[in-house]
Amino acid sequence: MREALKRLLRDPFGTAARAWHKLVVAPRRYARGGDYDAARYWDDRFRRHGPSLASVGHEGLSEAEIGAAYAAQAEDVFGMLERAGVALAQARLLEVGCGNGYYAERLRERGLRHYQGLDITDAFFPLLRERFPGYAYAKGDISADRLEGEFDAVLMIDVIEHIVTEGKLASALTHVAAMMARGAVLVLAPVAPSGRRSLFYVRFWTEAEVMRGLPGFRVAERRGRALLLRKA
Repeated sequence: MREALKRLLRDPFGTAARAWHKLVVAPRRYARGGDYDAARYWDDRFRRHGPSLASVGHEGLSEAEIGAAYAAQAEDVFGMLERAGVALAQARLLEVGCGNGYYAERLRERGLRHYQGLDITDAFFPLLRERFPGYAYAKGDISADRLEGEFDAVLMIDVIEHIVTEGKLASALTHVAAMMARGAVLVLAPVAPSGRRSLFYVRFWTEAEVMRGLPGFRVAERRGRALLLRKA
């Protein structure tokens, strides 16, 4: 609430315009009963913002503010992978919801060679293929699609809160589990202390709700909003 008030005082007209779009315009365009047209929503959003962090982060924050939040979360993610013994230089890694390439850039810096990105829209794929030659990208909805092959590590960061029905969450987690090798790790965020529906395209899920969709997994580490889980 305090951050929302700061944004309102800093940019009252912009805040009002975003609220009108989120609460009135966008639900009419994308909402489908208790669900929404995720492919259309994210394709439109990515093309509207381009590769800026506003495409994937909080649209009410500045690029610097989003960058700071992403950097803090990335530090947690890579710390968890290191403590889990994941050797990125040799790992086969899948990123679900690869977005504008934020994590791909940091993975490349750490020597990752075997990378597969999966996203519900291919809006950024031409840019990503140019920036990251050798990395592979596929268009698909994780709640409906899965890829061939097995991965040693999966990143699913800032994805599950945009899956808003129980059935689609269960399906998404089943597909992720099926693409993971035995002993592989999954880093998943955000996991909320209490589950609730927010905007038409946002629902927060608890650890208990996530774990119901991942039988045979155990939590190896909790860090902030993130979990690192290992497949038995």
